[in-house]
Amino acid sequence: MKPVPGRQMQALATWPIDQRRQIDFVLTDIDDTLTTDGALLPEVLAAINDFRSIGIRVIAVTGRPTYWAMPLLKLCRFDAVIAENGASAFWDDAQGRLQSWFYADVSTRKQHRAALEEFVPVLQRRFPDLPVADDAPQRVGDLAFDIGENVQPRTTDDIAAIVQFITSHGFYATVSSIHAHASLAHFSKQIASAHVLESVFGIIDADACKRCLFIGDSGNDAAMFAHYPYTVGVANISKHLAWLDVAPAYVTQQACGAGFVEAARAVLAAHGIPEHKNISAQ
Repeated sequence: MKPVPGRQMQALATWPIDQRRQIDFVLTDIDDTLTTDGALLPEVLAAINDFRSIGIRVIAVTGRPTYWAMPLLKLCRFDAVIAENGASAFWDDAQGRLQSWFYADVSTRKQHRAALEEFVPVLQRRFPDLPVADDAPQRVGDLAFDIGENVQPRTTDDIAAIVQFITSHGFYATVSSIHAHASLAHFSKQIASAHVLESVFGIIDADACKRCLFIGDSGNDAAMFAHYPYTVGVANISKHLAWLDVAPAYVTQQACGAGFVEAARAVLAAHGIPEHKNISAQ
C-alpha cells in the first residue's frame, strides 16, 4: 500500500474537449460509482441510455459476483458486464444471445472455492468480527468479506491488516469501497477488460487506450487507473487514495452516482449533447 498516489488528480473541467470527443467506450465501476447508498438513481440510468443513444458502449467492471452480472446486463442495458474484479464476463452477441467467459474451467473453480471456504474460519479466528459478504453464494472465483457494506466501515489500518493476512496465506487480495476480496487466481479488472474489448468488440489495447474512459472510486480500480490514460474518479475516491499506486487523471466535484453523471455529461457535451437535453427520453 502506498499512501501517496502516483499522479495528481486534475479537476474534471480541465480535461481537454478533443480527448473527450475520442471516447466511444465507457468502462465503469458499480458500487459507490454508479450507485449512491446502494441504489441506482434515475439520472444514472438516463446517462447510460444517453451514451448508448449516440453509439457509446458502456461496460460495467465490478467486484460484484458473477450471478449478479446477468440481470445487470439486461436491466441496465450494459454492453457487457465484467464481474468479480475480472473472474467472469457476460455480453449479448449480435443475435441477442447471452455469452460468457470465465477465468478457469468448472473443475478449477470448484477447487478454488473449496480452498476459500476452508480459509474462512482461519481468517475469522484472526478477525472474529469480519463477516463474509452477503453476496458470497453468487460468487464463482473469489470470496468477499464485508468491510463497509452492512457493517461500520473499517479503518485503513484494519483493512491493511486483513489484506496482509489474506496474502500471507497464499491468496491474492484486493479491496473495494465495501469488500475485501480473496482469490487463488490473480484477477484484474484491467486484464479482463482488455480481453473483452478485443475478443468481443475487436478493440486492441493500443486503440482502447485512446478510446476508453474508466470511471471508478476505490482500490480494486487501481489497475484501471494505472493502465488507461483517460480515467475519472468520483469525488468519494478521496477516502481510498491510500490503496492506489496511480490516482485517476481527473476527479469529479460530486460523489457516487452524481459524480458518474457529472463525468457522463462532460463526455456527452464533447459529442454535442447539451446538458439540459436527455436524448434517452426522446
